[in-house]
Amino acid sequence: MKVILKASLLILAAIALKSCSSENDELPQNKVTVKEVIANYAKLVHQNYLDSYNAAVKMQSTINAFTSNPSQAGFDNSKKEWLEARDIYGQTEVFRGSNGPVDSEGSETWVINNEGQMNAWPLDEGYIDYVTASSDAYAGYTAYSGGVIAGTDAITEAFLIGKNEKENDKSISTGWHAIEFLLWGQDETNPKDLKAGQRSVTDYTTDSKKERRKTYLNVVTSILVKDLKKLVDTWATGGEYYKVFMALSEKDALKNIISGPFFLANEELSEERMLKPVDLTDGIDQSGQEDEHSCFSDNTHRDVVTNAQGIINVLFGKYGTISGASVYDLINQQDNTIAKKFKDATDQMMSKINDIDTKANNKKPFDLLLLEESTSNPGTIVAAGQSLKDLGGNISEVAVKIGAPVQ
Repeated sequence: MKVILKASLLILAAIALKSCSSENDELPQNKVTVKEVIANYAKLVHQNYLDSYNAAVKMQSTINAFTSNPSQAGFDNSKKEWLEARDIYGQTEVFRGSNGPVDSEGSETWVINNEGQMNAWPLDEGYIDYVTASSDAYAGYTAYSGGVIAGTDAITEAFLIGKNEKENDKSISTGWHAIEFLLWGQDETNPKDLKAGQRSVTDYTTDSKKERRKTYLNVVTSILVKDLKKLVDTWATGGEYYKVFMALSEKDALKNIISGPFFLANEELSEERMLKPVDLTDGIDQSGQEDEHSCFSDNTHRDVVTNAQGIINVLFGKYGTISGASVYDLINQQDNTIAKKFKDATDQMMSKINDIDTKANNKKPFDLLLLEESTSNPGTIVAAGQSLKDLGGNISEVAVKIGAPVQ
């Protein structure tokens, strides 16, 4: 009897051990530390900004070649380079809202606060160049004593920087969207025509303001390149903000890391860039087109995808060839039930976001989707926006669990 009992106990113990092993298969075999998460994030941020800077330099070279000898081919290549560079920059938007150098205010030497100079929107086109139709007072240069290109002031970096948001938050003179407008022009087409802005290359070859327009395009591109270089340098190992960030307490650094994805998912991308244009359009007219993020080039679907990808990059610690300790690892080794819920929410969000991209590739661009949707008739954009807000709730839950709550 004793022999049988002993054997039975051994079998039960083996089953119990196997069961425990199975339950722990989900957990990381080598636990990551908060310190490792912080170091990997800093490396990821620097690489993303570096890639964005390099793409912008490439775009600048193409634009400079075009303005030196304008041609249709050069014009088309400049647009192509803008689109390619924009895809990389879009992923950096997740570094906003993180108490970092790109959008913090204050007198600290590490504060750059150049996000508004790079990416402010929506943009009043007539503040820069001619417009043929508008519901706003700036149409026909009536608002700000004439658009910059119609004016006589010397177009320098200092001048354009000083003009940016000088009158109000729509008087934009610098950044990605100023370049976009100078390349595509005002988009007056019907979304059903599946066309972006139709600026003619003759604006740079035969128009009376061609020289000022070429100068503006060169100068505004140069400002963007320099703005990105500042962010590359400050996040490089040994850079000014890198040293500040790495000296933060682990709790504060982790909170900063999580705050960016939370801000973008819960507010900026979901509300301002997706749900607000739907509300403004409300299935009636094209009002919401003015609040599309890249309305001149009809590239808003890519903005949405790359912004969402930036959220994934940070939460999972992966970008390009970089792959390391992440927020997901921290929650997974602490509570794999919450981790699974979190992972499911990110997968659901990206699936909904990719639906927008898929429809754009199948002749349903963002502005056409806007016309088809409303708050009472939600569709692809609303579903994706809501999935982002749902993810925001999951991010908040994870942040609390790992001891770095965000608001």
